[in-house]
Amino acid sequence: MKILINGFSAKTGGGKSILNNYLKLLSKKGGDHQYIVIVPYVEAYMKFESCFIEIVGFSNKYQSAFILPYTYNILIPKFVKSRKVDVIFNLADIPIKSNIKQIFLFDWAYAVYPDSLAWKRMNKRDLLKRRAKMFFFKRNIKYIDACIAQNEIIKERLEKIFALQKVVCINNAVSLDNHKSASEVKVDFPIPDGVKLLYLTYYYSHKNLEIFLDLARLIREKQSDFKLVITIDKSHGPNAEKFLDVVKDEKLEDIIINIGPVKMEHVPSLYQQCDALLMPTLLESFSGTYVEAMYHELPIITSDLDFAKIVCKNAAVYFNPIDEMDIFAKILLVFNSQSEFKNELVQRGKERLNEFHNWNQVFEKYQNLILNL
Repeated sequence: MKILINGFSAKTGGGKSILNNYLKLLSKKGGDHQYIVIVPYVEAYMKFESCFIEIVGFSNKYQSAFILPYTYNILIPKFVKSRKVDVIFNLADIPIKSNIKQIFLFDWAYAVYPDSLAWKRMNKRDLLKRRAKMFFFKRNIKYIDACIAQNEIIKERLEKIFALQKVVCINNAVSLDNHKSASEVKVDFPIPDGVKLLYLTYYYSHKNLEIFLDLARLIREKQSDFKLVITIDKSHGPNAEKFLDVVKDEKLEDIIINIGPVKMEHVPSLYQQCDALLMPTLLESFSGTYVEAMYHELPIITSDLDFAKIVCKNAAVYFNPIDEMDIFAKILLVFNSQSEFKNELVQRGKERLNEFHNWNQVFEKYQNLILNL
């Protein structure tokens, strides 16, 4: 059997992690089938090439958001036909226009949360790109033979909104190898004394960083000793630059502590220097940040939304992500000096961590679906 793995759009975040971990196990376990893998950067993936794994790359110009319709409706379908592929395992946000059997790994939360405030927070350019992506997602959904949802909530939403017939729930794998191997790397971050609340994130509109401005003003008014630790940079876009300018202009820099982007090997050290994860996100499919916080024994304070609850369950305190008063109240709840609640949350996080699937388990489920579709 000839199997196409489409990881062309897996450049960052969860998609990149899935592609890397899948190929790592595929290269070790081998098999009787041929795999053609489309990757975003050939040089980074040549280490996986073997007698049964072929690494293929296309020009970067085909990764542009406005070119993607051509990529998934013409370019890749032609490639699939020319290589006589039997099954497609698609890690992209848009289904490939092909009559070849296709398994689609869904992880684009915008598509199943059409009423999310996140849609209203983005700029016009991003809104145009996502609406175009949604159009082609809907148009090509008929080419999906099986869809993988990363949790039961996403499965229910896919079935209800798009009437998909075969949706299989395969929970995300948790991989903490990088955190374990880097645990001895010590970096002193310039974070002042106080209760350090970490939001480890790139700047995206759905990350809802603007609520930190209102929260910081409230913290200053209450003369509380909370520090909001963030990891963004002006290079993340004009809205990131605007956000940081407001922090500076309003002299909130002693409350909102921006340490900038953090190297992967330094992330464990950052967790170790903070007291809790404070995550007011508006939209996620599955955030590994929750899992990392559990691993580093930090209490989690996050948005009262279904995607957060299905990952964290009782290992978090939940708030209204657009209400700084509620966020402040939940921070106080966790850090009440008279309460053992903080330690209880940490313990629940350790217990929840043991419930997640590892990559070997998830890989076998992927393979079973691919080889038996």
